[in-house]
Amino acid sequence: MRKYSTGQKGAAVVIHQMFFILMLCSLFGAGYCMKIHRGIGLMTAMTVAGLVGSFVTLAFLTGICGRRSEEDPKIYLNFVDQIYTDLELLLFGGMVYLTISFCNDLKTLHFAFSGLMVAVGTLGYLADLVFLVFYLSIVRRAKDNSLFTHSLCYQLFCLIRKALTTRKNPRLCTRKERERSAIRDAIEAISSGALDTRLNVEDFHGQEKEIAEAVNNIRAGLSDAIMDKIKNERMKADLITNVSHDIKTPLTSIVNYVDLLKRENLENDKARSYIRILDEKSQRLKQLTEDLVEVSKISSGNIHLDMQNIDMVELLYQTGGEFNERFEARGLTIVTKIPHKSVKIRADGRQLYRAIENLYTNAAKYALENTRVYVELEEEADQAVFTIKNVSQAPLPENGIDGKDLTDRFVRGEESRTTEGSGLGLSIAKNLTNLMGGEFVIQTDGDLFAAKITFSTIPDR
Repeated sequence: MRKYSTGQKGAAVVIHQMFFILMLCSLFGAGYCMKIHRGIGLMTAMTVAGLVGSFVTLAFLTGICGRRSEEDPKIYLNFVDQIYTDLELLLFGGMVYLTISFCNDLKTLHFAFSGLMVAVGTLGYLADLVFLVFYLSIVRRAKDNSLFTHSLCYQLFCLIRKALTTRKNPRLCTRKERERSAIRDAIEAISSGALDTRLNVEDFHGQEKEIAEAVNNIRAGLSDAIMDKIKNERMKADLITNVSHDIKTPLTSIVNYVDLLKRENLENDKARSYIRILDEKSQRLKQLTEDLVEVSKISSGNIHLDMQNIDMVELLYQTGGEFNERFEARGLTIVTKIPHKSVKIRADGRQLYRAIENLYTNAAKYALENTRVYVELEEEADQAVFTIKNVSQAPLPENGIDGKDLTDRFVRGEESRTTEGSGLGLSIAKNLTNLMGGEFVIQTDGDLFAAKITFSTIPDR
């Protein structure tokens, strides 16, 4: 890789100045020789040699200007390039004008040949030095594509365009700006859920036309994907509903007949044991069927919410009282921290009770026996935060079971499915909470399980 060092560039500048001074001095010398009618051919040859040499070296400087090596595409600017282009051109034009004026003044002066060469050489050196500074700066900016953009005229143009091409004044915009604005509006509409948004491709031109076609294709693909997802979800919901309905009819008969058998005074101990097992399993299957129907309704949005102002304190006292016996049966002690004043939220009382009931049920089933269950309600920054904590019978990984969220369907705190429960309780609680505009979060740390339900509070009037 060939590098362009500062020494090489400096040497090229010096050689260019030598050829330029040779050309300029020979040109003035030719004019002087014309007066004495001798030496004109030599001066002319030296002028041509200086002209060719200065152009060749200038071409070389133009090629390496702003670069550090042949394979380095980056253009390096310096402090001179920080001057605005139009100001630099004005300064350069002023220098050229002064140089030409000074050269014209030289014609009126009477110099000896040696004095003329010294004056012209000095003036040529200074003029070429100024020329190279401005010329190479222009070249670097042209290579960097900032020749026009780094100018006062362009800055003024941008200010005027920004003032005129606002979306509030579309008639003052250029065609390109109007087309881009239309594309931007369509993308915003699609991102907000308006999938029926479509651009008329014939109204666009050039690259904007290609972008408009791409936006339409994205809209169509996204719409098809969502429709397929909705169709699949509807099919799954219908399948669950239909299967659950088909199961419910024979299951009701099984439950009824098991109940009748329980009323019979059977003397066979094994028969009574079988009936007890049938009763437990049929009740579990009944609960699973009901939970499946409930999950199907929530997932499909086929559930009616009666949003009202609910007092969370009253609801928690009511729910806790209903679970006292179940907790006492397993040696669980409820430790409550609930405000004495009412905490009002906006929710469906029946569905909120169902969500909180599922959390209490989860604690009653899976909490370690003879431990404490902590129930807490706090007001934090206009939010009501309900928290229930308990120690689980089995350790719970940080991310749930085998990397799954505990609120996923059919996921429970232990891998065995021989225990009671459908694995849908937490999923139902989470979906119901989200459906009512609340937030449901589960946190686990070893064997510590904590569930939080958060709703915005209603300020007292």
